[in-house]
Amino acid sequence: MDDELRARYSVPALEGFWRSALDTMESGRSAFSFRVEDRPTAEAVGLVLHKAVDFPARRQVSLVRLDEHLRRDGTSLLDVLAEVHRRAVGRPAGQMAWRSRWLAQVRRYDEVPAAEFDAVVAKADAVLAVVLSGRPWEWPAALDEPLVRKVVVRAVALDRDVPTDTDEADLWRSAGRAHEGG
Repeated sequence: MDDELRARYSVPALEGFWRSALDTMESGRSAFSFRVEDRPTAEAVGLVLHKAVDFPARRQVSLVRLDEHLRRDGTSLLDVLAEVHRRAVGRPAGQMAWRSRWLAQVRRYDEVPAAEFDAVVAKADAVLAVVLSGRPWEWPAALDEPLVRKVVVRAVALDRDVPTDTDEADLWRSAGRAHEGG
């Protein structure tokens, strides 16, 4: 990380923001809520997110989107967290490797209406926490929703590193479950 980025990300106004990001990543969650209390924090968070941030306000921050913003600056969320916390930060449960690509593909190919995107991804995340857990699992009811199912199938294919047009029954078996549902 170059000195300019190090200086931008290491400001006191971002300490709570980065602590929340680290706690979220280490707990296996995909997003965190952050309270922006003052102008210095709003300006610092705005530089990170590449957009104006109001204050006082509460922001919902997706780790994947945060990583995408940081990659535009030539770094990554893992690198920034390691730098500001001065310790190694472990890669979370494999998903960071494919999650940005998954969300980009969902936006581009899966025809999720913009107004429903966050809700569909939240349902998909809940299903993926079960399906990709490595433990036996029951058929999540959300998989009966065609749009959620389509998005989850794409994620499982990316996680398994197989083509997205892989037979769905084979995909579910690879994730530890026989094909069920409609």
